[in-house]
Amino acid sequence: MSERLKKIFQSNNPKTKLVAYFVGCYPDYKTSLELIKKAIDNGVSVIECGYPTSEASAEGPVIKIAHDKVLENGDTLKDIIKLVSEIRNYNKEVGIVLMGYIANLYKYPISKFVTDISDAGADACLVVDAPHELKEENILREELNKKNLSLIKLIAPTTDDNRLKDIVKISSGFLYQVNVSGVTGDKSANETDVSNFVKRIQKSTKLPICSGFGIKSPKDAVKIANTGCQGVIVGSAFVKYIQDNLEDKDLPSSLGNYISTFTKELQRTG
Repeated sequence: MSERLKKIFQSNNPKTKLVAYFVGCYPDYKTSLELIKKAIDNGVSVIECGYPTSEASAEGPVIKIAHDKVLENGDTLKDIIKLVSEIRNYNKEVGIVLMGYIANLYKYPISKFVTDISDAGADACLVVDAPHELKEENILREELNKKNLSLIKLIAPTTDDNRLKDIVKISSGFLYQVNVSGVTGDKSANETDVSNFVKRIQKSTKLPICSGFGIKSPKDAVKIANTGCQGVIVGSAFVKYIQDNLEDKDLPSSLGNYISTFTKELQRTG
């Protein structure tokens, strides 16, 4: 397990962590790095850095557009890992999670991928489309364990209690609680449903729970923070902000100011 992630979630400042998802190298490598730096400067505790694929089955239209742009630019998983190393050089405390799909890792291949992300300073990996029964997921988990890195697992509303217990046994770092069924950025999360879901997960594990999908505003983030989770995950809202403001010559600072509206509200919950 990543010691850095462990330290982040043991800290009570802030009580509820903001986990921010970015598509790595979007809209281009240089701008992506500056956007993520500003996110860190404005209180993000964990960066989820998405690596693009043409088969982004869990992504809504906003993030899919970003994936397609990165692929169009010719940036690869190697470029994303280089980006991670620059993020780590910029900040030694922030958590960094690589997030994407198993096909990219299989081609890389898996063992080299884990070595390279470890050398770059990442803390964990989350593979959207790899259930724990999959051979490649087991290989990935074994390789991550060797490097003391975490495997972040998704738990969806459709996950039954038996499967939940199986998932938490092999997870580390934190659990990614999916608030709503469907793709990213599509629906809004319901506070009561999320609260009940958090309680159900907590019966099976003491791992930190980060709640994602359906968090579109600072107000949404506060509602979800009050459900008992340890972190809120915002992705589509930030990626959409970038898409809507591509002509802004000072986009990194503007995004940083937008992110601060989330972190400031979350600070009040603690």
